[in-house]
Amino acid sequence: MYIFTKNLFKGDELTMMELKNKVASGLVGLFAASTLAACGTTASAPGPANTAANGPAHGGTLTIGTYTSYETFDPATSHTLLDLQIMDNIYGNLLQISSNGNLAPDLATHVSVSANGLQYVIDVRHGVKFQDGTPFNAAAVKYNWERIMNPATASVQVSNLGPVSSIVVNNPYQLTVYFSKPFAPFMDNLAGPIGMIASPTALQAEGSTFGSHPVGAGPFKFQSWVPNGAVTLVRYSHYWKSGAPYLNKVVFDPILSASTLVDALDNGQIQIADVLDPSQISQVQSSAAHVSQVPGLGWFGMNLNSASGPLRNVHNRRAIQYAVDRSVIRNIVFHGTGTLAYSQFSPSSWAYSPSLAVPFSDARAKAELASAGNPGGFSFTVQAQNTNKYILLTQILQSELAKVGITMHIQLLDLSTYITNLNSGAYQADFINMSGSLDPNSVSYIFDETSADVVKNGFNDPTVNSLLNAALATPNQAQRKQDYQTIAARMLKDVPMVNLINPAIIVGVANNVQGFINFPTQYFYLGRVSLTK
Repeated sequence: MYIFTKNLFKGDELTMMELKNKVASGLVGLFAASTLAACGTTASAPGPANTAANGPAHGGTLTIGTYTSYETFDPATSHTLLDLQIMDNIYGNLLQISSNGNLAPDLATHVSVSANGLQYVIDVRHGVKFQDGTPFNAAAVKYNWERIMNPATASVQVSNLGPVSSIVVNNPYQLTVYFSKPFAPFMDNLAGPIGMIASPTALQAEGSTFGSHPVGAGPFKFQSWVPNGAVTLVRYSHYWKSGAPYLNKVVFDPILSASTLVDALDNGQIQIADVLDPSQISQVQSSAAHVSQVPGLGWFGMNLNSASGPLRNVHNRRAIQYAVDRSVIRNIVFHGTGTLAYSQFSPSSWAYSPSLAVPFSDARAKAELASAGNPGGFSFTVQAQNTNKYILLTQILQSELAKVGITMHIQLLDLSTYITNLNSGAYQADFINMSGSLDPNSVSYIFDETSADVVKNGFNDPTVNSLLNAALATPNQAQRKQDYQTIAARMLKDVPMVNLINPAIIVGVANNVQGFINFPTQYFYLGRVSLTK
């Protein structure tokens, strides 16, 4: 999954799902009833937490202040994080993330994978109905996935579904997914957009307008969406989890001013502020609210286009890498939050390598410039979004690079132009902020594999290409980890991007909100949330 986060400065460590290294012939069950076996541990299915002596209270409206507006609520076509946060509560998911960070059953109760990794047998929950009364079953899952694979849908989720060759419904509550080649991220991806199953009846009835009239089987029903304004969800009274959800209503209200967002939390206008800028942590001063901060799975860095110009020279790219003091950026721009990043894999990821690091060294930067044949330095232009935070960041980088003779020109752009240039390669350098997901493939493949180069940065390393594709095709997590760490080391040497920070996920939460969990994936499952009276 790849999702550009909606805020530059956004993270409970997540235990990752592992397909067993030694599997017996035939199908190996990974789920049993309501528990998941992974890495020798078990995790119970996510459910409402007992947050009070008599259990969670029913009723009330939870208002979430968001940093931006919304795109669509069709899981097949949405690629923004906020849409997915809302959709997780409309659709539920085939798998969910439990409170201890493990994958756990939700609408899927059991998943088995063949020894060769080419077949997944998925059992789905009995007795569930979509919010329009349509039965939820294996055929509905197949319908959604074949819709994603249909080119006419233009789905952004095709890569998350993987190289599916066919889908067969075995019985009303079981289907088998056949792959043309192994696709290791598939299990983790069932907790993402491809696991959000829409009502086939509603999809057929609404057609192209379905994204503004979504129907799922999750804890909350879609009620309304004011253009450029609030989205309102209401309690689905026939939700399959007994007693849940507890809230009567959830309102996602776009509050585009950062200062207004904090004021709204402090005065009780909203109960969750999603997300806070690191500079705003000290501004949450109300005795009725607190800050929830967890390490994220994403990364933030400067993307360098090596296709042409001075950044085609690897020594110039290395000079930038050495000349940047990440700790200054962390302390000033990120206000001491997050961790220094030297790869695309954060400390919360099982692919993370703690041995990777780059010293801040002007002397080494100047030596690389000499090796590049321009000891006096060079100039290049970085594109950035025209916001106060990017202005501050680029000014810091400009000052640091100037110390070794590198002149960095700054070009501030509106978001639309910025994204267009990113996807077309019309830039020398720019910035990428990626939210993470369960599998490390999601934060690396689309940037690092040459044929999947969505940001057109000119990076082409046959070894990295081979390792990325090998990591997709093996169920052995230990081997995958080794492959990703080798990739990270090669990229640190070749510098197609300068990774700067693994941002934290910072959310403001009112003290009367119970059962809320801030996950590194940044999804908000609200079926377990209640308000104290």
